[in-house]
Amino acid sequence: MTEKNPIELLRGIRVVSMEQYIGAPYCTSLLADAGAEVIKVEHGQGDPRRDYEPMRGEGPGNLSGGFASYNRGKRSVTIDITTDEGAADLAALLATADVFVSNLRPGALAKRGFGRERLSTDFPRLVVCEISGFGQTGPYAQWPAFDSVIQAMSGLSSLIGSTPDEPPQLAPMGTMDLLGGLYGALGILSALVGRERTGRGTHVDASMFDIGAAFLERPLTLHEFTGDVPTRGADEFSPVGTFRAGDGGWVSVVIPTDEMWRRSCVAMGRPDLVTHPDIDTVVKRARRMKDVVLPEFTAWASTMTRDEAIEALRAAGQPAGAVLDIGEVRADAHLAARGLFVPVQHDEARNADGTVVSLPRTPLLYDGVGAVPGPIPPLGEASIDELLQERP
Repeated sequence: MTEKNPIELLRGIRVVSMEQYIGAPYCTSLLADAGAEVIKVEHGQGDPRRDYEPMRGEGPGNLSGGFASYNRGKRSVTIDITTDEGAADLAALLATADVFVSNLRPGALAKRGFGRERLSTDFPRLVVCEISGFGQTGPYAQWPAFDSVIQAMSGLSSLIGSTPDEPPQLAPMGTMDLLGGLYGALGILSALVGRERTGRGTHVDASMFDIGAAFLERPLTLHEFTGDVPTRGADEFSPVGTFRAGDGGWVSVVIPTDEMWRRSCVAMGRPDLVTHPDIDTVVKRARRMKDVVLPEFTAWASTMTRDEAIEALRAAGQPAGAVLDIGEVRADAHLAARGLFVPVQHDEARNADGTVVSLPRTPLLYDGVGAVPGPIPPLGEASIDELLQERP
């Protein structure tokens, strides 16, 4: 049974998306969760992520976890825009749409007759969002890009790791893809608001490289103000780190002010540390976190469990949190109370123990209510004729 999405803020907005992998699908999934009708345009075997492991089921009705994450609540139509018939079908569909999203390589749409000039002329109210690695302009525009490439070139990889001597690392998920989709959705919503005022659509150029660099505003600001080049290892301006409690659990702590350091010292029963000459300022504590501050926390917590240490710090007014593993996140009582994980609507969405697969919804509550993503569309489940008839 299909559960109705209670969020209808974007009801009446039709989104057509030529999308694959993560960036654009994540963008449009956010719009779908907010009530928009999202039509996913696929070709051939469809989005490559339909066949990504892990899988559930066998044959045409199987389910990919990688596809389920970003494509719930959409409709799927197959169109080959390399043919005259397919191009005509896409044009007819765009005539009924409010938003057109694509994460094809820059120039691919124009090559098939759907460049920016034609779209703005033939569909003046259409909001167009193109998500790409390096944007629609600039010397890198035609370079191929995946998330890992943008993580590296944006500077993120240069910051991940314990010391400058170890190799740069990658965040273990599509960080830049997701940011590209998130900013793409923000751009679309801004353009839709603007259309209410001007009557015209806007072209949104979402470059993952631009977005990734802007995301690192803090290290870039430090570089601009100091001339230093932040790298892997301790942050010399922000006292932050993790320490281990007696039960082996890890605790994350940040001490950005002298008052918070005082609170930490109260929690540890070590008021003498407040004025210790090696760590009596924020910058000193940042530079001595590894060899002075964190060992003091570790020694204090050596006879405690992780949760006991956190409770003591919080009782003193000092922010602290457990370093949760993914299993703990999935089972977290607070997230459960807020309804973050919702069942996937698909016949094959069952775990080995028979429970229904649940994945995170859009992490926002609207008037206290969260979205209920709709079913995962089979490839080509909708036809052009029915889509055009539904919205003349």
